[in-house]
Amino acid sequence: MIFKQNPQAAQFVPLLYLGVDLGKERDHTVLALCERKWQLGEWSAALHSHARRPVLILRDLVRVPLSTPYTQVPSLVKNVFTRYEATSPFQVPIKNHRNLVVDAGGVGGGVLDIIRQEQNSGYLGPMQLVPVFTSSGHEPGRTSSGSQTVPKRDLLTAIRTVVEAKTLIIPQRLTLAPELFEELAGLRTNGQSATKHDDLAMALSLAIWWATQQNKELLVAPTPAFAGETKIA
Repeated sequence: MIFKQNPQAAQFVPLLYLGVDLGKERDHTVLALCERKWQLGEWSAALHSHARRPVLILRDLVRVPLSTPYTQVPSLVKNVFTRYEATSPFQVPIKNHRNLVVDAGGVGGGVLDIIRQEQNSGYLGPMQLVPVFTSSGHEPGRTSSGSQTVPKRDLLTAIRTVVEAKTLIIPQRLTLAPELFEELAGLRTNGQSATKHDDLAMALSLAIWWATQQNKELLVAPTPAFAGETKIA
């Protein structure tokens, strides 16, 4: 099938979601960058447009060396965003559509203070900062400071659902992809992991969870309009 030019394609502004799972001595800090893009399906003559649905593409996965000072987290965040934006083919200011989703439990409170300081200084550029406390509870909520409280079950459900809905794309070229697949396979519904570490999966789950909160269509399986040849716009 030859795809016709879609006049709306230029308006499909990509959104970036960077999940950060914090560690230091025993577990690594991991940064997982996802981009929300659009999958184009069959052409509709009636609508003069392709069927389209959002997908998430894992663009970068960074495992930080153990014992890296938390003061370096802002520079790590900035490097991941700017490294991808420098190679993006889009001629749009995607840095204005950044979302930074950070594990706020444990040492996260102190790291968030460092991130906010650099954000206020302008060093990190415009972005939405989303602190997340994972819990063993059953209901999501908010803390008095406005942070999200999310049951770990919900984070794992978000990953499982986008995989089943075929809206998550993990390029095989990513160096850590094999380890990520192993961690994802080892995640259990009770929030436990069958693997030694789950830091890659948890960083990805933070990005995916927030992306699905912003766009529920990411949780929906494809219609027959996407059964044939498709492309990403």
